[in-house]
Amino acid sequence: MKNRVISIDFLRGFTIFLMIIVNNPGSWGAWDDINNVWVNHLFLPLSHAHWNGCTPTDLIFPFFVIIMGASIAFALTSKKASGNKTDLLLKVVKRGLLIFLLGFLKDNFPYYIIGEEGIELKAISNYRIMGVLQRLGLTFIFTGIIFIYTNRKQQIGVLVAILLGYWGLINIEIAEAFTKDLSQMGGFNFGTYLDKMILGESHLWRTSDAIPGGWEPEGLLGTITTVGSCLIGVLVGGKILSSNTLLEKISFLFSLGAVLTVLGLFWDMYFPINKGLWTSSYVLYTGGIATMCIAFSLYIIDAKKIDSFTKPAIYFGSNALTAYLLSELVSALVHNIPVGSGTVSSFIADSILSVFTDTPFHEITLNHPDLYWAKLASHMYAFLWIIPFYFLIRWMYKRKIFIKV
Repeated sequence: MKNRVISIDFLRGFTIFLMIIVNNPGSWGAWDDINNVWVNHLFLPLSHAHWNGCTPTDLIFPFFVIIMGASIAFALTSKKASGNKTDLLLKVVKRGLLIFLLGFLKDNFPYYIIGEEGIELKAISNYRIMGVLQRLGLTFIFTGIIFIYTNRKQQIGVLVAILLGYWGLINIEIAEAFTKDLSQMGGFNFGTYLDKMILGESHLWRTSDAIPGGWEPEGLLGTITTVGSCLIGVLVGGKILSSNTLLEKISFLFSLGAVLTVLGLFWDMYFPINKGLWTSSYVLYTGGIATMCIAFSLYIIDAKKIDSFTKPAIYFGSNALTAYLLSELVSALVHNIPVGSGTVSSFIADSILSVFTDTPFHEITLNHPDLYWAKLASHMYAFLWIIPFYFLIRWMYKRKIFIKV
């Protein structure tokens, strides 16, 4: 398929659009001291599952990983057949490491804290090592290596080995180290044990009394199954590149997606669907839904040529990494610049909420009469947040400015 697959460009951009939306609410929620419970300030479809389970928001990250896998197949298939595999390997590793580095710099930005004695530099000993882009970078490297040195049947074998192997590894228990409990957020499983041993507790995402020693939602062990998600994308991309007719490809992908989804739901009865752990059932379930969405987009956009609605998403897809990074960096700034007793971010969010109620976000807890308005205002903040980035990305697209790593 020599021409660009418009539906893949559309889905990549739409995924980035949604990623920015769900990452930037006006308020994530508030702790209710009376009822000893965290109260969510988000409507469920735009909020992550608390632990086990999968909401529409939990589909966004694996969708992007699967689209990245399809892009690997599009970009490397011809080069793999005609080029030097060593040179191709070096390019894959270089790009993956650059993505990892950008994520590391992004997650620790800004590199200062405002304390009682003024502005102080953050201690490097407390920098977070892993994160979303770091996981994407490592996934890109490992998936790229697998793609370069294996054929389609071997890739399916690697995928099966990853899913079954992870199932075994996550159930390991180590005497006098930890007792496995996959019902609790990250603190009691082999993956977190590895993160603490290799990365160090001070370099994890969160440390609290509820999670002894902290945990890393984008940890090392879960990156293995993220490679599994990416391999599903590689297989989907390979099918799209095949010599079958477009309708044959669409029919196959719909069928494959349905089978993967059912397998994921069946496995969920024994190994719960869980984004934080990126479980094997989560890989199959999200991979199945993503594959069916790709098939549906191929049918509507590429087969039926109904593409007038795709431009806004294609703007984001053309500079996906730039859009995501800019949004995250500006968000980090507005959450750290003080205004009154809060920050720029909290000031804007409370200003939006004041249209509906005089109660600030931090006072709206369980059974509060204004909880609905808090959720509405929180999402209004997110949708307003993306507007300036849309116009910037649109301007870059019109000027043919595409920043690639």
